[in-house]
Amino acid sequence: MTPAPSDNTKKIIRDILIFFAIAFFLYLMKTTASIIVPMVIAFFIFIFLNPLLSRLDKLHVPRILSMLITLAIVAAVFVLFLYVFFIMVNMLMSPESGIAAYAARVNQLDATISASLAPYLDEDPDTFSLLSWLNINWYSVLMSGLASVSSKFISVLSDALLVFLYLMFIILERQTILPKLLAALPRGKVQRATQMVERMNKQTSKYLFMKVIISLATGIMFYFASVITQLDFALVWGVLAVILNFIPTIGSIVCTAGTIIMAIIQFAPDWGNIVLVAVLMISIEMVIGNIIDPRMQGMQLNISPLVILISLAIWGYVWGLPGMFLSVPLTSMMQIICANVPSLRPIAIMLSEGRNYRKDYEKKRKKKKTVHEETGDIEMPDNSQIQRIDPQ
Repeated sequence: MTPAPSDNTKKIIRDILIFFAIAFFLYLMKTTASIIVPMVIAFFIFIFLNPLLSRLDKLHVPRILSMLITLAIVAAVFVLFLYVFFIMVNMLMSPESGIAAYAARVNQLDATISASLAPYLDEDPDTFSLLSWLNINWYSVLMSGLASVSSKFISVLSDALLVFLYLMFIILERQTILPKLLAALPRGKVQRATQMVERMNKQTSKYLFMKVIISLATGIMFYFASVITQLDFALVWGVLAVILNFIPTIGSIVCTAGTIIMAIIQFAPDWGNIVLVAVLMISIEMVIGNIIDPRMQGMQLNISPLVILISLAIWGYVWGLPGMFLSVPLTSMMQIICANVPSLRPIAIMLSEGRNYRKDYEKKRKKKKTVHEETGDIEMPDNSQIQRIDPQ
């Protein structure tokens, strides 16, 4: 008769099964991205618009009319985005003032930098080219990138239509989804599930609303900073600031670095304008990202910055660019779910920012230190033994 497995063996087997279950889930999400991503985007748009729908319900607006109003707002925003997108693409691909006009400027800048670096790289200053040495054909990369974006327009349009359809059906069934979910759960878990869903809805809706406001403010400030410094493609930098601000940390770094590189290409060797652009753009990101954003958001997400970066990498790998945009609200929902499931609470604690736990830890340490000082206890360096001495 085989002996029963020990509790430790059962725990190891359970942890291994959980790991493989998570890996399989991520694999499934990646392989079904074309189906799942439009549904998830529609779901988050619904959460963002849910306060408006609730307000219309309180005003006794008919359900069909409130749905039409909401979908009209979504359609208007999408049309506006397409209009701005076409203006940006035409601006960048224009032979007179677009990227092509900067080809000679980049080559001149490359020659200047290459001549300065050639002695340190043991190269001939007359023939050495930094871009050729790095094997970078910047013009081909940019133009092919723009052409690729333009060619994907039909695909983006079909995905947007799919999102629109999902959103319409979610709005139609919004008053029955939660009751059906609660009816499917055991009676003892209905109250906890209700609180969990309400918290996810409230927290995610607040995050998305404040993120939209902050992103729009960032884009407007980037646009006016570009206009003031006479940096070319001001509209492009403003729109990119709005879009990339939804990607935590990395988005703001990419946008700020892009404006500084553009300033170097456009203004070098006039370092005064370059420094002005760098100072303005970095200041905008520092003020909004480190002061305004945390205060307006109220730190309500309570997610560790390291966890945000990790989730950004994971969801970016699974779903690409849409996954990077959705990484924070997805992680926030996962944290709420883990906090409401007793066996998953340690995961919720590890995902949190940890300020409250640090305060409790510091209080316990201070209290323990005070007790040691009062009683005459001395804590050994390895914290393994405590020696009792009588105070002299």
